[in-house]
This record gives sequence, C-alpha cells and structure tokens, in this order.
Amino acid sequence: MPRCYSQHIYKTVLTIRVITMSGQAVHRATITSVSLSDPCVITTSAAHGFSTGNFVRFTDLNGVMPIPRGVDPLNDRRYRIVVTGTSTFSLQDPLTFDDVDSTNYTPYTSGGTVTLIQQDFSYEGAS
Repeated sequence: MPRCYSQHIYKTVLTIRVITMSGQAVHRATITSVSLSDPCVITTSAAHGFSTGNFVRFTDLNGVMPIPRGVDPLNDRRYRIVVTGTSTFSLQDPLTFDDVDSTNYTPYTSGGTVTLIQQDFSYEGAS
C-alpha cells in the first residue's frame, strides 16, 4: 500500500538572465591605455564595437608576463562597461555597477586584450 507524505516546500526565487556570446565569433580589442582615474578608462587600438552594459574580461595585463605590463587588479576579471567613445570605455563593478577607481593601480605599461563575454546580465532576488 502506498504511503502518503506531507511535504512543505519553501522556495527562494532567484532569477538570473544571461545572454552569452556562445556560438559566435570572439569579439576582442587590443588595449593601448589604462587610466589611473575614477572611473578607470580603457583605450583600445581601434574602434572596439562594444555597447554600454556589455561585460568584458581582461587578459595579459599582469606583472608576471615575460614583459611586465602592470595593472594586476584588472587582469582576468569581469567588468561592466560604459562606452565613452569609439575606442574608449569606463569600467564598473559587475554586480553593483559602481565605477572602478584605478587611481592607486600600478601604471599601465603595454599590451593586453579585452574580450566581450556577455551582452546582458540581470539579477532579481526574492524570498
């Protein structure tokens, strides 16, 4: 004979919507300058084609490269961007959207790449 169980389900609703770049060509740009300012502004060698609200990741900026490039705090991290020109954009924290303050970073030397990793991200939480 089957048994009946009483179940209480408590649910926390968490919705995360992410539009990724899966299955598309990689969209990246070469970095030519990183400002020591608030907000931190990145300059690329050509028009980057990014849009405000995109999420990007930086690579090859750390000081342990064969040729040190400085700017370790940015290397291999994700940021939300605000486009300020065809070859410039400023950085924001990916969760709070607060501007990134780079005034105390090690000065940029050379090299580095910025890659588009997400076009959109939203977080909604409820309990």
